Amino acid sequence: MFANIGNITMNKLRELAGGSVMVPDEVVARFISRPDFPWLISFPRTGSHWLRMVMELYFEKPALVRVFYYKGAKDFTCYHRHDEDLSISGVKNVLYLYRAPVDTVYSQLNYYNEDTDDAGRVGRWSTLYGRHLSKWLFDETFTEKKTVITYEGLKASMADEFTKVCAHFGQELDLPRLEAVMAKVSKEALKKKTSHDKQVVNLSDSYRRGREDFRESRGGQVLELVFSQDERLRRLF
Repeated sequence: MFANIGNITMNKLRELAGGSVMVPDEVVARFISRPDFPWLISFPRTGSHWLRMVMELYFEKPALVRVFYYKGAKDFTCYHRHDEDLSISGVKNVLYLYRAPVDTVYSQLNYYNEDTDDAGRVGRWSTLYGRHLSKWLFDETFTEKKTVITYEGLKASMADEFTKVCAHFGQELDLPRLEAVMAKVSKEALKKKTSHDKQVVNLSDSYRRGREDFRESRGGQVLELVFSQDERLRRLF
């Protein structure tokens, strides 16, 4: 079914090297016109680049709309959208990825070079993310097939969380294959593959220190604003 990821030839590695490319709009339109075509929904800064890279190598098919490895692909796993404006509806088949709110908000503020001590900006992103979580975890009624996965779950046990992804696509997990894929998808590899957007991955010590400071100084504010959008979220974080 699959090529041997652990023993990719040098020619294949060269083919898969480099940054990423966008899929043409007409190709995207053809796939998403299918009522049952899967969508991957995630708020910005919740780990979708990482997950899509793992999925692309594992399934040997990229997600729409950005291809990281298989640039000549004719088939695709899913269509990724952020739904920041909460306008998406009527989608039947969804993978939903979410991340703990405090780290998500911190990452979003840094992405837009906003002041992490600005209560107004912290409040804006916290409120929006709370509404996003409320919609996709509890309120939407249009999906017929939905699998929920978390960034923290992927970090804690990629095998356990990716088993859910495989099941969504009607497959059992091939653990040796996943382990071979994970050996190739490091943060450094992610940074190279997202050269189109230098803000996607921040590996600096100052970023990590700033995140710790933010958790201490603004973590409570973020969580309370998120929970104020939907009290049901309180039991998740």
